[in-house]
Amino acid sequence: MDRASGRSGRARPGVWLTAAAVALVWFVGSGSTSTFGPGWTPADLLGPRALVEVDGRTVAVPRPASSEGRLAPEVPVTTSGEHAFLHVHDDGSPVGYDPCRPVEYVVRPDRAPRSGQSLIDDAVQVVAEASGLVLVQVGETDEPPLMDRPLIQPDRYGPGWAPVLIAWSGPDEVSELEGQVAGVGGSAAVPGADGSGLWLAAGRVALDAEDLGALLSRNGGYERARAIVVHELAHVLGLDHVDDPDELMHPLTSSRTDLGPGDRQGLALVGQVGCEGFS
Repeated sequence: MDRASGRSGRARPGVWLTAAAVALVWFVGSGSTSTFGPGWTPADLLGPRALVEVDGRTVAVPRPASSEGRLAPEVPVTTSGEHAFLHVHDDGSPVGYDPCRPVEYVVRPDRAPRSGQSLIDDAVQVVAEASGLVLVQVGETDEPPLMDRPLIQPDRYGPGWAPVLIAWSGPDEVSELEGQVAGVGGSAAVPGADGSGLWLAAGRVALDAEDLGALLSRNGGYERARAIVVHELAHVLGLDHVDDPDELMHPLTSSRTDLGPGDRQGLALVGQVGCEGFS
């Protein structure tokens, strides 16, 4: 955030969250899973399974939770404007979070300014309503917002992809928050359990607690601070920066505190991606 002008500048997010190299293997076995470690099921022995390297260990790509379909209706595209995606398929369509499963997130409350949790709650509601995705806070955490955040953290979160992390922080901990940057965010593009498809997972948002706390103390500051959090959460859900200054996804925010037409179009599209395990 530019402290002099009140405009929020953000370093390009998302690029630091990348999945490790993926290997696809075909397991054939007798049905016993005990030798393969926790989290394996008989289904893992009967077909292809993608593997990723996490902290120097090769682990199986997590299988998604069972689902009967989308958790919320698709949001129709009713607006048009400039939008861009951080990750795309070969055909140019966006990579997004699986809309048949909740996008779980945790909050690290350390350093949070007054009204910090309300700010997160309101921003989450904005992107959820615009995307048709269901975002669910599953608790608080003491996890630091590391640049090289592990995508799977079994000791902390269990065997699945790590939930989205929203952390209050500062430039002393997150170098991307140095200078005029009030927040950074992004997600990893990861394969499906059988190696097919791409979805987003294990997102991270780091918010400059000092900058946003100062903004919250100003007249009208809550709406402007919320816009910054919405911007970073939109990065988590897959939106990239755009050149149009009338969109919230412009790298520098001005007086705009709500989603622009291109922002809404982009979020609706990332919320319409297919579900893992559904044809």
